[in-house]
Amino acid sequence: MENTFRIIPSVREMKYLKYALSLENEYIQPTGAHIGSLQQWITLCHQAGKKVVVNHELIGGLGNDKMAFQMLKQMYHVDTVIGSSVTKLHMMKNLKMKTIYRISLVDSISVQNALKFIEEVKFNAIELRPYYHALELLPVFREVWQGDYYVAGFVNTREKMEQCKKAGFRGAMTSTRELWSLRL
Repeated sequence: MENTFRIIPSVREMKYLKYALSLENEYIQPTGAHIGSLQQWITLCHQAGKKVVVNHELIGGLGNDKMAFQMLKQMYHVDTVIGSSVTKLHMMKNLKMKTIYRISLVDSISVQNALKFIEEVKFNAIELRPYYHALELLPVFREVWQGDYYVAGFVNTREKMEQCKKAGFRGAMTSTRELWSLRL
């Protein structure tokens, strides 16, 4: 199972969580949660045997300091945290949390900066986005870091998922519900 391409459902609304939990996916990303509902989302995921990946920047009401990250770990029992701030991810690494560095590929400067940062900080994985640029630039990033890469942002068809797997991504995060049950 370790070599299986992971599709991580990005669940925006609680009403779709039950469906996501009924699938074989190992991870769930509750992108529609806020600080008041996060515990409920995570409890339901863990009860279903799922691991939770949280983008700390998308959780409404969550601070972005050490105290907030300690809460994610100790109170909410988040399994993995995604973020785009190297400083914040470094704080989380110091708390012994699994981290995914979220890289938005918007221009050549963002690529250059990201390549520099991934040499300095050891993340558990990297998310490249959006899909089109991620596919194109994965080989460039692999020259610098050989760990697990995920793709996100406009991964909304089976064909795109297949291309991501073929390119060498470990998995994809998608809010397209029709793809959550896909097995590649």
